[in-house]
Amino acid sequence: MSRYLLISILSALALAAQAQKLETPSAVLNDQLPKWVRFSFDHRFRFENYQALRFQPDNDDQWLLNRFRINTTLQLHPWFSLSFQAQDSRVFFKTNPAGAANFINRTDLRMAYIDFGDMAKGRIALRFGRQELAYGEDRLLGAANWGNVSRSFDAAKLVVRHGPNQLDLFSASVVRPQPRGLSHHIQGNNLHGAYFFWRNLLPGASFEPYFYWRLSRAANGRTDRRVFGLRWLGPLPARLDYSTEFVQQFGYTGPSDIRAFASHLVLRYSFERGKKWKPHWLGEYNYASGDKNPNDRLNTTFDQIYPTPHNKTGLADQIGWVNLHNLSTTFDFTPWPKFVVRTGLHDWHLVRANDGLYLVNGSLVYRDPTGRSGTHIGQEADILGTYTNGPHIVSFGYAKIFPGPFLKNVSPGSQLHYVYLNVGYRF
Repeated sequence: MSRYLLISILSALALAAQAQKLETPSAVLNDQLPKWVRFSFDHRFRFENYQALRFQPDNDDQWLLNRFRINTTLQLHPWFSLSFQAQDSRVFFKTNPAGAANFINRTDLRMAYIDFGDMAKGRIALRFGRQELAYGEDRLLGAANWGNVSRSFDAAKLVVRHGPNQLDLFSASVVRPQPRGLSHHIQGNNLHGAYFFWRNLLPGASFEPYFYWRLSRAANGRTDRRVFGLRWLGPLPARLDYSTEFVQQFGYTGPSDIRAFASHLVLRYSFERGKKWKPHWLGEYNYASGDKNPNDRLNTTFDQIYPTPHNKTGLADQIGWVNLHNLSTTFDFTPWPKFVVRTGLHDWHLVRANDGLYLVNGSLVYRDPTGRSGTHIGQEADILGTYTNGPHIVSFGYAKIFPGPFLKNVSPGSQLHYVYLNVGYRF
């Protein structure tokens, strides 16, 4: 353990050097290498503490997460490059070691891909290999980088651009991270997709229709899930802007047909320009369908596919975008340069009383099949602060969940507390 704590200390010194405008280790190294070879290093550690997990008294846990990455790019030609990312993720001081495998990914090759063409600006470009896939606000497809291990895919992705518009086509299989050794994708678990960026359809607005097709095999049979979505965002008069997303799912899973729906609606107000502390207010509503009768041959529970779920329906990450009504309001301000404070209130209800409560990873945690426990899950109040200086970030947060009638009936109903301190930097 001491070796990795030593890496943390050395990385912190590197961050201090960056803050003082001194050369970082990667800058020194790159200066000695040919221009077509570039290295960078990422380090992050985060302390987290939960009290009353699963709303059970005395079910507390805490840990220190450590993640170190080495990034390498070989720009062999303006239209041809190779990129690699090695990752080492570990957990220390965990009170309850159960489930620690989700935090551990020792010495793995997280990304390794070839680019043909300029993926950022080229008219046509192809990326082949182990890579991230992330679209929109990552609500259905993202890298989940808040996690200690995060997500990557073995995939082929084609990007085609015409003016400001862009079409992405991909075929992928998610990688299952292993605690030790090289990770591999899941055979028979595939995701195909098309995502179109239609920019300036209205002044300043982006119109983003997409299609995902998820195919998988499991003990209960084959799943064929087809996802049609639309994301639309842009400005409004009176210093307002909006973001919306609508998702419809069809297909089948085992013997059951799939009919599920979800939506995401945000309205954001920016106070008068030049106002001290640059305040913003945001109102948000999230909906995801649930299953009225889990025993029939129609599955209407929404599937989040491969999301980046952190802080989407609450900072404590206890409530998933499944069988959910979620109404939230947040307020943020900037009391000092590069430092933002955000406060939030969240209220949750089940869509179907006899469906259950799902975690952010999509797993079912509590259900009352009779529906007599009601639909009000509870509320969360949270506050977080974030300091950002280029690629370096320090954030801390606290959240408290107040269980509603549903949680008080199906669980012990204890109030949950969550606190974290996160430090990440590139050197």
